[in-house]
Amino acid sequence: MTQPRYLGYIAMSLDGFIARPDGGIDWLDPFNSALAEGGDDGGYSDFIAPIDAVLMGRSTYQQVMRWGWPYETRAGYVLTRQDDFTGDHVTAAGDIDTLRAAIAANGHKTIWVMGGGETQRAALDVGMFDAITLFVMPTLLGAGLPCFTPGAQRDLDLTQITRKPGGIVQLDYKFKEQTQ
Repeated sequence: MTQPRYLGYIAMSLDGFIARPDGGIDWLDPFNSALAEGGDDGGYSDFIAPIDAVLMGRSTYQQVMRWGWPYETRAGYVLTRQDDFTGDHVTAAGDIDTLRAAIAANGHKTIWVMGGGETQRAALDVGMFDAITLFVMPTLLGAGLPCFTPGAQRDLDLTQITRKPGGIVQLDYKFKEQTQ
């Protein structure tokens, strides 16, 4: 049986934040416009094509659902401490080990670990990530929600750097094997 691949694809400010302190992501609007004007979707279409499940934190899920589920028929897995959490498009909810087991049991092959520094950290801490694409936006938010919450060091191999419209830099990394 093939092991699932866990991928990251996320935008952050130069100072490492993915959202304002209130969770707002409107600061990304001018950068999304610059990409669109340049005829670029940040590689999103190519990235999302093989994704068959998304793993996100409860806050990200709730924010996404305010916009409407944009992930078509892809399964949703929600990282939460709330024991009885359910919702539209939620295949499973719970802690990271519960989600990893559910993803494997459901046979998903390529999973996007998205949004929220706590979710990113939980996936990191159990060695789920295989690769991550970071879009560094040329802005300093000064405060906000971090891309990764504090935790153990993880080393990565840089595989590609791409300049994008609007001064955006795309950094592609593969995670190095952890040594115990």
